[in-house]
Amino acid sequence: MKKPFLLFALKCSIIIYFAACTGLEDYTAGKSATPIVIGGTWVIKEYLDPNTNSPSDFSGYTLTFNAGGNLTVKKNGLYTNGNWSEDDISKKMAIDLRSADPLLARLSQHWKITHVTNNRIQLQQLSTYRTMSLSATL
Repeated sequence: MKKPFLLFALKCSIIIYFAACTGLEDYTAGKSATPIVIGGTWVIKEYLDPNTNSPSDFSGYTLTFNAGGNLTVKKNGLYTNGNWSEDDISKKMAIDLRSADPLLARLSQHWKITHVTNNRIQLQQLSTYRTMSLSATL
């Protein structure tokens, strides 16, 4: 009777060990960008695109995310509206701006969330190798 229990306990221990080593902590609710991003206004601190050599293209833009999924981008008093959403499990953020502006079209992507702090969010677009860093404004 003790042998099957010991085998079961050993199997459970191995599963827990490997689960802990594979980074499952990245999928906890505490890593969600949503509560952080809806807390204020954001600027694009860095935007890197291997197809362009102008990382300052987004200078002066501010982004405001709201809890209902609406996104407002502002520059020089002009507003562009769109939508955003986050998938907590796959750690992705979708941005969809309603704009014919080719510059803003570069933001309308499915982004992988690579880093989240209270004042910085790092995003990466895997198929185009673009990266974007958002910083909270004070």
